[in-house]
Formats: sequence, C-alpha cells, structure tokens
Amino acid sequence: MASRVASVVRQVKPILSLNRDDARRKVLKLYKAWIRQVPISKLVYDIPKNEAACKQKIREEFKRHAHLTDLRIIDKVIIRVRIRIYINKYQQLI
Repeated sequence: MASRVASVVRQVKPILSLNRDDARRKVLKLYKAWIRQVPISKLVYDIPKNEAACKQKIREEFKRHAHLTDLRIIDKVIIRVRIRIYINKYQQLI
C-alpha cells in the first residue's frame, strides 16, 4: 500500500503559463517592461544612481530567480512583479 501512495503524482493546473516556452516569453516581456520603466522611475523617485546601475540591479534580480523550474512558482513571481509595475505606474499619477 505504501508503494501505491508514493507513486501517485498530483496533476495541477497552471496559473498563467501553459509550458516552459510560454513562461520564458512572459518573463522576457516582464524584464523588458522593467528596463523601459527605469528612466521614469529615476525621475519620480529621485534615485541617485545612473541608468546603467539601475538596469544592472534589475538584471541581478531576474538572475536571482533563474533557478526556478516549477511553472506555478514562476507564474506567482510574474504576478507579483506585474503588481509592482502596476503600482509603480499609478503612484506616478498621484
């Protein structure tokens, strides 16, 4: 009976991405959105770094999550970062 329980694998429904290629595409799109946001963020938040340093920090943050392989976890990180961009854009209007 123990072997029967151990062999059961639970199928879970993906959150956003259907496969790895789709997740990769979404991550690259998100990366480009953050890079495009750098000049605006520097002006709004008066960041004392140059654009190259800001872009390097974004690159480091994305590479920090490069080890993720589970699609559901990748999708959760994508959602969290999209919310940050959304909040960042609308704080500029206030």
